[in-house]
Amino acid sequence: MSIIVFKTKQDVIKLNLSDIYFIRSHPDKAHHLQVFTKEESYDFLEKIAGLEVAYPNDLVRCHRNCLVNPSHIKEIHLKDRLVVLGQQEVYKVPFSRCRQQHLLQTWLAKGIE
Repeated sequence: MSIIVFKTKQDVIKLNLSDIYFIRSHPDKAHHLQVFTKEESYDFLEKIAGLEVAYPNDLVRCHRNCLVNPSHIKEIHLKDRLVVLGQQEVYKVPFSRCRQQHLLQTWLAKGIE
């Protein structure tokens, strides 16, 4: 089981990678990322490329600003270019055309939860 440790403004958080649905660039804070789990989201300072390199088997780049956990993907909508995450369709994340093939291959190889 892989673990990610990151520092928020006031806390140090330790999460199992299997609990993470996706990580994206923060829309309002420069150089910050948002981690989304089933219950919460966290903001922290990190580069998305660093996480992609550190966890290549657990997180897949689906867009220039987003990494998804393929084990939480429920559906991939090719026409709308959306990845649906979670059994209750909790999150919908866009993916780019150039990353579509790799995303599909990784998801099919890993299976669903």
